[in-house]
Amino acid sequence: MALHSWNLQKAIYATLNSATITGASVADVPVYDDVPEGTSAPYIAIGEETAIDAAVKDKDAHEHTLTVHVWSEYRGRYEIKHIMEQVYQNLHNAAITVSGASLVNLRNEFVTTLQEADGITRHGVMRFRAVVFDS
Repeated sequence: MALHSWNLQKAIYATLNSATITGASVADVPVYDDVPEGTSAPYIAIGEETAIDAAVKDKDAHEHTLTVHVWSEYRGRYEIKHIMEQVYQNLHNAAITVSGASLVNLRNEFVTTLQEADGITRHGVMRFRAVVFDS
C-alpha cells in the first residue's frame, strides 16, 4: 500500500518536460518542481497537491488534486493561455505511466488566469484530479 504521490508528480513532470511546450517567443518553456531564483518567465511550476482516500473496497486508491502554475511576462493574455492550452492537451485524459501504480484517470477540473500586482506578470493556475490505484 502506498500513496504514490511522488511517482505521480515525476510522471507529470516527465510528460510536461518532454512535450516541448512553446511560448510566444520561447521555443521550449521549462518545467520546474522548485523554481530557481532569478528564473525569467515563461515557465511552468508543479505546485500544491492534496490526496484523499478513494474509498475503494478491494484496493488502496487515492484521488490526488494537483496544481500546475504557469507564469508569463508577455503583454496581454496570449502567451499564458497558449501555454495553458498545451499543458491541458498533454495532461487531460493522458495515459501516463505512474511507477508502482495504476493511473485510472487524469482530468482537468479548474483553470484561471490572474494578473499579478506588478501589472505585467500573468499567473495561470490549473488544477488536475488524478485517481491512482496500487498496482
